[in-house]
Amino acid sequence: METIHPIDHSIIINLNIITVRYFLSILLPYGAIPLIGVVWTLFWAIAFGGTVTSLSDRDSLDPFLQWLFQMSPFRWGNEAFYINEINFYADYLDVQDRLDFYGYNLDNFTIDIGAIMLIGLFYWGLTILALKMTGRDKMK
Repeated sequence: METIHPIDHSIIINLNIITVRYFLSILLPYGAIPLIGVVWTLFWAIAFGGTVTSLSDRDSLDPFLQWLFQMSPFRWGNEAFYINEINFYADYLDVQDRLDFYGYNLDNFTIDIGAIMLIGLFYWGLTILALKMTGRDKMK
């Protein structure tokens, strides 16, 4: 299995957060962006990160909430980080119980990184659309 350095993993997550902040900065007043950006990030990280409510428990939730789990970059980021770190111990420790507890799979690393990047591209698309649609009255 391939691994990624935790710093590279953090860069991918931070790029995703930046795209969301760009999107919010287009739609909301300038002075509210720092607070709303932090609240937005904490909302996704805590509510849909996959650690407070594990992935194995999310199947009992409403289908819309399950979809929000899938759209959370923190859900995919937590799994990728956990898999990356626990992979070093998989040869001499039984890590399957911990993986089952959270609902993770050792083979999902590239899926996790790809999902984070796709969610980031989705937010970039929303940002470009919001840029195009807002301020149309100011265009010549």
